[in-house]
Amino acid sequence: MTQVQLVPKREIRRFDIFAEWNRLKGRNKAKLNEDDARAYGLAVAKVVAARKFSGHDPAQAKELKRKAKEEEVGEPWWEHLGSGEEFARTVVARMGEAFYREVFQPAVLKAWEDGQRYEEIRDALREPWNRQLQKGAEGASGKRRGS
Repeated sequence: MTQVQLVPKREIRRFDIFAEWNRLKGRNKAKLNEDDARAYGLAVAKVVAARKFSGHDPAQAKELKRKAKEEEVGEPWWEHLGSGEEFARTVVARMGEAFYREVFQPAVLKAWEDGQRYEEIRDALREPWNRQLQKGAEGASGKRRGS
């Protein structure tokens, strides 16, 4: 029996890896429940990735970046920046539930458990997945033309 290799629906971004990495920080370091950990992971990724925040004054944006970088979890500052449901839409559904659950999440978790740093894994993990996706897209477009 041939086993099908799961491929993401869309390209895996550094943002996706960073949101998942910070979800793990929320779960393991801050002991957040899963929904809060997803909201935290998404909020940290948004804050760090953002050049500026619309609707926030520069001082407030600077304070959010500080809290994200210092992994502050004493007060739930991230609640208004993301939710577990938004994480599911923005990260999980974008790459596909099965790919997230069976490939992406276990790979990021293994790197976490092995003591690797985010900077070591962000591209190393996503590049092979994105190549698989690209190969699949090239193969599909070639089949359509030849039909």
